[in-house]
Amino acid sequence: MSASLVLRSPEEVPLYELVPVFGPDGKELGAYRGVRDTVSGGVVSVVSDRYGLVQHRAIAEAVHQVGASLGRPDPEAFGARAAAFTPESITLYQGGRRMEVKLVVGQKFSLGEGETFFPGLRILNSLDGAWAVRMEAFAVRACCTNQLYAGARSFLEFRELHLSDPEDLLAQLERGIHEALDHFSGALDLYGESMRERMDIVDVVPALESAGIPRRHARAIGEKLPEYFGSTLWGQASRWEAYNLATDVLTHEVHVAPDRERAFERMAARALLLSEEEGVMATP
Repeated sequence: MSASLVLRSPEEVPLYELVPVFGPDGKELGAYRGVRDTVSGGVVSVVSDRYGLVQHRAIAEAVHQVGASLGRPDPEAFGARAAAFTPESITLYQGGRRMEVKLVVGQKFSLGEGETFFPGLRILNSLDGAWAVRMEAFAVRACCTNQLYAGARSFLEFRELHLSDPEDLLAQLERGIHEALDHFSGALDLYGESMRERMDIVDVVPALESAGIPRRHARAIGEKLPEYFGSTLWGQASRWEAYNLATDVLTHEVHVAPDRERAFERMAARALLLSEEEGVMATP
């Protein structure tokens, strides 16, 4: 499983088991365990013998249950893009070692006419010891389904989940999701400020490149500036307008692994949405 694999339901997520690891001489390496896919038989990672395995499927099932209780967005809110919009998705990547579950819930927020948002949660799990279960918030802008950064304080990590049973896992994820939703209004404050602040249009591409967006993607965004803002680029635009152009390209035209996608979201926010005081980490 070299490329990202998008799954339709938690039941499709493989189950894994811990197995012994042997050295070149055939002796068992007692300090390590392999994480093996029970269907393919392939070992996806080698971890410490103290590693507590949290199944990808258990995470996906828990998120699905919480999502069902919170409700789904009204498809009519997304207009022509409704058919392509998916409120819940599961992606395995890096050979199955990592998983991302995205959940968009039906709680609607508005910032004036035409600016309606639905909060989304990205839940991440790893089978290689890179991190415990993580959760980050994002937003979906209803008129275009752009995926938006939802604030520097949207990150939660549950290290204790590697010691939890499935029931406790569900309870903690449910708590974390509700906590993230409770703080979602902070993202709306950020969006509102960016609607009032203005920047020179000619600075959009340099700002994106300085924040770490690859030149190829930054220039693809730049090519759309005349269409978006008119033939002259010597004027100004709100940071919000520039940010929505950038996220339109990054959401709908750039297809990368989830870790890279998250990094691009933060880079675009750092370049166009956030003040220098707020800042944002640009790496996963």
